Amino acid sequence: MSFEELYASAPSRSLGPESEGASPRLRHRAPESPSELHATLATFSTQARALRQQVARGGVMPAAQVDNWEQVNLALDGFLRRPVAHVNSGDLLRAQSLLETELERDGFTYGDIPASLAEAVVLRVGRLAVRTAELRRLEQPPEEAEDALPRFSWPLEPVSVTSLFGYRWHPVTGVHRRHLGIDLRATQGQLIFTADKGVVLRAGRNGDHGLQVEVQHEGRWVTRYSHLSRILVEPGEAVERGNAVGMAGETGLATGVHLHFELWLDGQPMDPLEALGDAEPPPEPGAPVAQGYPAMHQGRPLAGERP
Repeated sequence: MSFEELYASAPSRSLGPESEGASPRLRHRAPESPSELHATLATFSTQARALRQQVARGGVMPAAQVDNWEQVNLALDGFLRRPVAHVNSGDLLRAQSLLETELERDGFTYGDIPASLAEAVVLRVGRLAVRTAELRRLEQPPEEAEDALPRFSWPLEPVSVTSLFGYRWHPVTGVHRRHLGIDLRATQGQLIFTADKGVVLRAGRNGDHGLQVEVQHEGRWVTRYSHLSRILVEPGEAVERGNAVGMAGETGLATGVHLHFELWLDGQPMDPLEALGDAEPPPEPGAPVAQGYPAMHQGRPLAGERP
């Protein structure tokens, strides 16, 4: 079968609807308008700044700041339940930036941030970024150019983004460097699916990426799936959208089980969130969280930089 013959229409996998199991408290605290969201964020930031001024650097985060974080997380969860058409991308970006900035400031001030709190903020940052990308796709008319962004499906389910595309402090090496993809929460041995039909370019060990699968797609697009515990395909194999290509793990330079997912076009890394499907659902109660990715490691890409 030739590469061109491979590309016929195929059904895509879709994520299920968002969980409706929100607590009454969460729904009650959900901002009903952008102005209420702005007020909630402003109150949170003011309280956080005042509390930091009361603690010497390296001191313990006070319980009041933990509660402050919990309240803003609940408010954001409620706001993210609004239909995407009723949300402004500017509001999402403002909330994302505030969460990243305030947690970084807390990390600078306090000697110890509860791990569960840091992970909870990471999940909200990821959800805000995914919703922003979804909204941008709705606002921009589809392009016909050959290099227009494709519409890929998520490589695993359920979806929780734990680290974004862009510059960050690497959680293992401590070096400030570009993160060329996104990290997705996963469990050991969880099946990883190809984001679209294509041909496997390589499947094997690749340095810090551990066990990695690389798939060539139509239009010069390439996806990469890293830190796998097991590879289920071979180089040259044709795969359809949703075929299992491997199993999640922590091979290579990883602090815990997760999937590192990359999207490339003509040798240049792209932000995968711009091409992925529907917005991620909220985290399921009690779901495991990938370890080792405090929110202050998140970063945004710098234009014109090469990997």
